Amino acid sequence: MPAFVPLAWLMAAPSTQDLRLALSLGEALPTAGTPIVLELAATNDGEAPLVLDFPDGQRYDFEVFSEDGASVWRWAEGMFFTMMLGRERLDPGTSLRWIERIEDGLPAGVYRVVATLTTVEPHTIEGTLTVLQ
Repeated sequence: MPAFVPLAWLMAAPSTQDLRLALSLGEALPTAGTPIVLELAATNDGEAPLVLDFPDGQRYDFEVFSEDGASVWRWAEGMFFTMMLGRERLDPGTSLRWIERIEDGLPAGVYRVVATLTTVEPHTIEGTLTVLQ
């Protein structure tokens, strides 16, 4: 598995101070047309277990926006998820991780990546992704 490199990120203020999100990618400098690996990690920095409630079977999503704000890739686009409430327990000091790939890569440019933990009250984190020629 590749060593993940943090994206330049802005972290959204979660509703609980004990939940920390991190967004990273598999290569420091991806190039145009090559697969891009994205990782979202949710970590419990507190001393008590956290319970994360989900409105359905989806747990996360990644969306990539071009410089003009157009959505150019979304992981969950066209997917269907079970329509059943879900719950994940996150013990102190532990993390849940989700990894996805943009198989066809992206053209050279600068993109905004938004990763979402799709809890009942969603938590998001954003980063800037530069794809080289």
